[in-house]
Amino acid sequence: MSAREPAVYFVGEGALLHHAVDYSLRAGLPVAGILCPSGDAATPRLRARGLSVLESADPNEDLLRLIGPRSDGIVFSINNRRIIKDELLAGGAKFFNVHNGLVQDYRGIAEICIFAALCAGEARYGATLQRLLPRHKVDSGPVVAQIEFPIGPDDRFCDVLQRSLEACRDLFESQVRDIAANRCKMRVVETSKAALRYEDVASLCAGADPARLALARDLGRYRGFLPRLASLIESSPGAPRMLARGLSATGRSPS
Repeated sequence: MSAREPAVYFVGEGALLHHAVDYSLRAGLPVAGILCPSGDAATPRLRARGLSVLESADPNEDLLRLIGPRSDGIVFSINNRRIIKDELLAGGAKFFNVHNGLVQDYRGIAEICIFAALCAGEARYGATLQRLLPRHKVDSGPVVAQIEFPIGPDDRFCDVLQRSLEACRDLFESQVRDIAANRCKMRVVETSKAALRYEDVASLCAGADPARLALARDLGRYRGFLPRLASLIESSPGAPRMLARGLSATGRSPS
């Protein structure tokens, strides 16, 4: 491993993480280890490729075991639901995060960001790749790059989520080589004031135009992957009973 090829680590879960690791290997980057939640579907496939995978309920407790206390490596947070603490961010490794959302407008939990964007009638959405630094708010580090795409007038939650996942994938692929080679440029942007949480779903539903809300709560084929969001939508005032019967909020069959 040369000085220009620092060890690359990953923390996260699911298909998006697996794709990022696979792309890094195909790009010839030295993937040194991955940290996933226990029982994650990506783990067996990663281990089958001879990769070191550490299963953990909390990266803040176990990530140091993977990267070492003085690592000068690079850690990518991909579909990671845990906030990485300052003690780790202040170490030798450089941390980068792929956020599902444009941080100028939406920080916080990815699916809530998408839900909020649709409730607000946004005409665009996207993804952000950023540096994670200590003493920064969630999703507020310097921006390496962003990808935007339009939201159509009839786009549902499931449509926007699908395109945002593709944007996250494309964003990582376009930047990982430059990050590994220490060639990436970063810029500071003004981010949204608050990071969105599941606790915000009820107020988002209450304040949304009914037509926009119908599109926002149509989770489609992702409903089974987002049980907490689905439950909160159903329990919010005005939630259509058709969701309980497995139909989409817009009257379309889930896709």
